[in-house]
Amino acid sequence: MYQAPQHGRAAGRLSTVATRPRKTAPETARHWRVADGIDLFEADYKHFTFPKHSHDYYAFGTILNGAERFMTRGTNYVASRGQLLMMNPMQVHDGGPASDDGYNYQIMFIAPEIFGNLVSEISPKDVGLPFFGNCVANDPDLHLQLQGLHRMFRPEFEQTTSLLERDSQMLYSAARLALRHADAPPYVYHPGSEDKRVKAVIDYMAAHLDANISLDELATLTGLSRFHLLRVFRAATGQPPHAYFNHMRLRRAKRMLFDGSSIADAAAATGFSDQSHLNRHFKGMWGVSPGAFIANLDQTSSKIPK
Repeated sequence: MYQAPQHGRAAGRLSTVATRPRKTAPETARHWRVADGIDLFEADYKHFTFPKHSHDYYAFGTILNGAERFMTRGTNYVASRGQLLMMNPMQVHDGGPASDDGYNYQIMFIAPEIFGNLVSEISPKDVGLPFFGNCVANDPDLHLQLQGLHRMFRPEFEQTTSLLERDSQMLYSAARLALRHADAPPYVYHPGSEDKRVKAVIDYMAAHLDANISLDELATLTGLSRFHLLRVFRAATGQPPHAYFNHMRLRRAKRMLFDGSSIADAAAATGFSDQSHLNRHFKGMWGVSPGAFIANLDQTSSKIPK
């Protein structure tokens, strides 16, 4: 179960960012941490498109206005105002506007172990993690429920919502998501359950985020030819090794910025040659620069206990 921060303490590192306006309103995004393993994100995108990427968390979202289009697992989706978005950990997808007005949405990112713990309270005998085969759903009640939950965890409302209410609504939302929209019969999802050779490559990447890894190294590690490794890895993860590795590095850099690291330190720790190198990739992934991302972080927030 997650542990929410106590009243009187900052809810997390808060970032409010805006990119350069294009012809109409500016692109805006806001990302903050509720607790270890739970992040919230909201954005109003007019033109920005996400490249193919994945998250190591579950992502549950609500479309507030406009529409977003994305492709995942070979299927094209359009999520419009009033609809839910549901994405499994490590599920590769892209994203972009599907209407002239762009799309305005809210996302809650929940670590698999935390969501699994929440769901296990519904059915203790159930094993594994829920898998969401359909990424878009119509569920007006749950749409409103998630909007309310998102609002409760906004830093500006920290003092007006009790821990009991937030805990209860978090558990209730997890139950509704799992019971109404997870695949039935349940699909047992195990992060890292890929081919052992692919798992070895992923583990090696995670341990060498600051290194300039070669394909030869990875092929030697697995005992596969370079071409065979590329085929096996892409079949298992949906991405070629270089893209997967780059996204691992960017996720790590983002979390370092949340934890108070400088852009230079984050760049060095994740293998980017300098700040401008990190800036280019970071902005391409999230639509904002690292500097804009941390510009308004709450410098007084303390580390949230596990």
